[in-house]
Formats: sequence, structure tokens, C-alpha cells
Amino acid sequence: MVSRFRYLVVTVVLMAMFLGSVAFAAGVKYVFLFIGDGMSISSVTATELYLYDVKRGEKDAPGIERISFTKFPVVGLMNTFDAGRYITDSASAITAMLSGRKTLDGVLNMDVTKTEKFTTLAEEAQRAGKKIGDLSTVSLDHATPAGLYAHNPSRNNYYDIALELAKSGFNYFAGGGFRQPTGKEKDKESIFDILKKEGYTVIQSRSDFEKLTAPADKIVVINPVLDAEAAMPYAIDRGAEEFSLAELTRKGIELLADNPNGFFMHVEGGKIDWACHANDLRAVIGDILDFEQAVAEAVKFYEKHPEETLIVVTADHGNGGLSLGYALTGYNLYPRRLDHQKVSYEVFEKKVKEYFEKTPAAERSLENFWPVIQENFGLLWLSAEEKAKLQEAAKENAEAREKLAMALSDYERERLEKAFAASMAILQGEKLEGDEAKVLYGGYDPLTVTLTKIIAEKAGFSWTTYAHTGEPTPVFALGARAELFDGYYDNTEFYVKLREALGLTVAAAQSQSQSERGY
Repeated sequence: MVSRFRYLVVTVVLMAMFLGSVAFAAGVKYVFLFIGDGMSISSVTATELYLYDVKRGEKDAPGIERISFTKFPVVGLMNTFDAGRYITDSASAITAMLSGRKTLDGVLNMDVTKTEKFTTLAEEAQRAGKKIGDLSTVSLDHATPAGLYAHNPSRNNYYDIALELAKSGFNYFAGGGFRQPTGKEKDKESIFDILKKEGYTVIQSRSDFEKLTAPADKIVVINPVLDAEAAMPYAIDRGAEEFSLAELTRKGIELLADNPNGFFMHVEGGKIDWACHANDLRAVIGDILDFEQAVAEAVKFYEKHPEETLIVVTADHGNGGLSLGYALTGYNLYPRRLDHQKVSYEVFEKKVKEYFEKTPAAERSLENFWPVIQENFGLLWLSAEEKAKLQEAAKENAEAREKLAMALSDYERERLEKAFAASMAILQGEKLEGDEAKVLYGGYDPLTVTLTKIIAEKAGFSWTTYAHTGEPTPVFALGARAELFDGYYDNTEFYVKLREALGLTVAAAQSQSQSERGY
């Protein structure tokens, strides 16, 4: 009898150890985590103001056009500082959010000594039987998407991170490409060959993408057009054959939902952050709207499975210090003026370079280049006489008032003349140094970034930095266990909440050896 009792005890203990290893309880079946990288409450609000203002009549009162995720019933706030700074980068932020531990800037899922590796919630969910999706508008080896599967002392070790992607066994990757597909020195085995060996199918055309159906598995979808950093172009610049984030999300749902244990899908609007770095508000809004449409796809799925689906939308940190207000527009905003901008800073920088290369030095001038500026930003270069006539007409005519608002002031013209000269000097091979250059241009093409700032100021918005910011980020939640995300908490607490929602209630080992992961 005693030996039988001992046998039962040992059996129970072994079962408990096994359940602890898979670490899965009755969690939400389908979990979406949307991260608008660098997306602050100010940029979300600017987007809603813009949507409303482009639709409203001239006499309508101010208002907002709510987007999908700001309608969610649960709203929280999340602190973002990391182990070394009050202002985080994306690597340390995603580590805290998905591994529950603070680390240093640039470190992915490792401790501050860069020796201990952390297990991510995505890896735990995979072990528990969920399918995993990882989507981003930037390269798939970039910090935030890599935060699901990579463990590396530097986010810049792109090739090593890509190797971890190939070994992850995750079911669906989509968005950008790879920064260093054959290594930093271009002397390594191609990551595309390695992916094939690991059983992945790489899709790089719309026709092949549209043929994808369940139960297709281990898929990597790469946008047909990529920028110099292997990211998707901005939404404002997208061509007909390219993918939207919403399309990639919809396809992910189709491929991942074919699983009795459900899925965990991460979707990042990565170039929201990049546009904030460049102080390009129109590009920010375009990519937030693209991101919002991806969220809307998840909401459609939720409406079919309301008891089994959780959608969480947040940001890893703020960026750019966007202010809803500008000294020269008083107590008002004019968001529709942003619509005068037709391309992102990324595309316009190429136009500046093309002008430099095609125009003899003696002929280069801001005034000579102005037709290109007017076509892409809608700014007007008026003579004193033209401006005086317009000022008179503006007293009674709304169209004239708006035209006058888009005319350059003497102050704006001086800034642009200085920026144009700086751009030409840089393209000639000179270097801009000193604090003034950092504050005015932040390392971007001086003329382009001055134009994006002026168009934002015309609309009543202003920027304070070209870098990340330290304010709390908003968290929006809908569906099963959404109430967990109410309140004000740290990004490591966000991990605890998401872990509970996933049903990963038994603490798993935080560190993990290379042999355990199979590489």
C-alpha cells in the first residue's frame, strides 16, 4: 500500500513538472498583439484629427474621427524606461514586454550582463501548441519582430538574429526582408538557403501570396518592394503590387487559425517609428492608418470569435515629441493642411539628390528647385505684391485664407534657404557638425526635414526631437481578458498581464541554453 502511495505521489509530481514545462492553462485561444513602434497618444490623436478635418465642412465644429482601436473598451498606460535609461529603445522595450525583465538598450532577450537568455512569451505559447505569427513593416530581423524569437547581446547582429528566426519554427513571418542576408561582410551562407533547409517557403510576389491557403505552414512573406534597409515603403508611397499590413494580417489569420490551440500573432507598424524620427507627420499618419486597418482585420475575426479572442494594441515607446500645438497658429490646429504633402521624406530625399546630380552647381538654388517642392508639399512662394493681394482677398474668402496659410513667411523662407545650402554642401561631400546641425536636422537631409517640419507647423503641430521619448504609451484592449490591461503599469507588468491572458500561469525558466533551443 505504501509503495502504491509513493507511486501515485511520484506520478503526480511528474505530471506537475510536465505541465510546468509546457506552462499552459486555460488561456485565450486567439491573441493579437499590435505594436505601433514609436506611436504616442499624440500621434494617434493627430491621426484622428486629420481624418475628421479632411472630411468636415468649413463651418463644422472641431472633432475627431475615431479609429478602430481607440474605440476599444479598455485603455491603460504603460511605462517604458529600461534598465539603464529613462528612454528605451525597441530592443529593451520588447524584451520587457515579452520576457518580463528589464535590460539595456540594444539587447534582445538577455540580461544586463548579456550572459543570461530569456524565454519569450511567443516561445512559451509555441510550446503550448499555439501557432505563432510575426509581422512587421520593417525588416523581420529588426528589434521588435526579433523580440519574439531572438536572444542576442546586440540588435545589430542581423545575420545571427536571422539565423534564430530560421530556427524558431514559427509558422508565419511577413513584411520586410533581411538586413544582412549573407552576413555583414557578405561572406555567409544566404539566409534564404537556410530558411529553405529549415522547411520555410519564401513568398515575394503578389501572385504567389494570393495562392497561399491553409494548411500552408512555415511561410515567410516579403514585400515585393523594399527600401535600402529591407523595410516596406511607407504607406503614402505604396505601389499597386505591394502589400498592406492589413493584407498580411488577413492572410496570417487564414493560415494560423487552422489550429485547435489557436494562435499568438504579433503585428508591428515599424515605420511609424521611422517617420517620427524624421519628423514627418504625414508619413506617420499614413502608417498609423495602415496599422489601424490591420487592427480592423483582427476586429473582424474577434466579431466571429468574441469569447476566444483578445486584441491588444500598444506602442513600445514614444518618438519625436510631437506637440498638438505650435506658437504661430495659436489655439488652433489645421490638420487637413497635411494633405498637401504627397510623398514621404524618404522619397523626397531622393528627389533632392537627383536634383543635385542633374543640375550644374552654378544653377542650383532654392527658387530653381521650388516647383518640385510645391508639387510635393503644396507650399507657395509668393512675391510681396502677390501676398498683399491675397491678404486682402482673405478677409472675405476662405479659399484665399487657406492659400495664404500655405505661403512661405520670411522666417520659413530663411530656414529653407539655409537648409537648401546645407543639403547641397552635404551632397558635395561636406559634413555638418555641432549642436545646431543636430537640433535643426537630426542627421536627415536638411532641406527635406525642414519641409516636413514646416508643413506640420502650418497644420499647427510641432516636434521637439529626432529621438525616442520617455512618456507612458497607451494600451488599448478588446475581447477575452481585456480587463487585465486596465490601469497604469510598467512594461514588465505588461508581460505578466499578457502571460496570464495566454494562460501561461506556471512560471517557466527565464533562461534558456543554446542546446535547449537546438542551435
